[in-house]
Amino acid sequence: MARQSKTSWLLIFILAILLSWLRPVSVQAQEVRLDVPFVPTPYGVVDEMLRLAKLEKGDILYDLGCGDGRIVIEAAKRAGIRAVGIDIDPERIEESREKAREAGVEHLVEFRCQNIFEADFSQATVVTMYLLPDVNIRLRPTILRELRPGTRVVSHSFDMDEWEPEKHTYVAAGLYPHSVYLWIVPANISGVWEWKMHLNQKKIDCRLEIEQHFQKYSGQLILGEEKITLPENKVNGDLIDLVVNPASLKKTTLHFTGQAIKDIIKGQAQVISGQKNSKENWEARRRPGTARDIDI
Repeated sequence: MARQSKTSWLLIFILAILLSWLRPVSVQAQEVRLDVPFVPTPYGVVDEMLRLAKLEKGDILYDLGCGDGRIVIEAAKRAGIRAVGIDIDPERIEESREKAREAGVEHLVEFRCQNIFEADFSQATVVTMYLLPDVNIRLRPTILRELRPGTRVVSHSFDMDEWEPEKHTYVAAGLYPHSVYLWIVPANISGVWEWKMHLNQKKIDCRLEIEQHFQKYSGQLILGEEKITLPENKVNGDLIDLVVNPASLKKTTLHFTGQAIKDIIKGQAQVISGQKNSKENWEARRRPGTARDIDI
């Protein structure tokens, strides 16, 4: 059913593209070719997109390819947040502004007539979109590099290929069920991280070597002379939660929790050994030049 849904909506998009090419948009005697035709998101799907986004006070939502502005307007109405719609079609922008005035949220929303590939949406805490598979893939590097870790990205109908979503739901609307995807932008924690910590009444050198693919990572932890292979784990936005059991320390578990901010991880290191439980501040620094692109 999911494959049928995606195929059917892709056919609708292709047909709409062909029609849009037959009737280009005129702006000051120039022609604007649309990367994505206007196909409105059903309101039932809008409901699910905003539900997955978990809008909160202080959020800033950007809708890429906003069409008639319905997602932007609904976000402002429901959560009272600032929302920005971006679309290259000036007719859609004017329509969106008029609908915002009718809804009484023009003071909360903004609509920009821009190419989404040239627009700056780095201030977003939530990004919504109903585009095309190849457009999602073209946007993916920008989303991962420019958006803050923890930003929620919600897409109607189309995924991000290798970047696995945190959630994938379906909405019954019209003739076919609609897919809705949620991703959380991960911090880039790839590279080599170094710090010192107390173990067995000694202060030892520690090193964490991480390979990362989107939100998933693996690698090894070096504690003094011992190397520990890390199982595959996930970074949740900018939050790290890592548990290891060193062979050299019998019945001992090390639990690292922290927040990654650029080249520093700050948090706590907990040593659990039988009934004993000790904690100390954990601050790891990334070795310069070791970070790698996680979108590969």
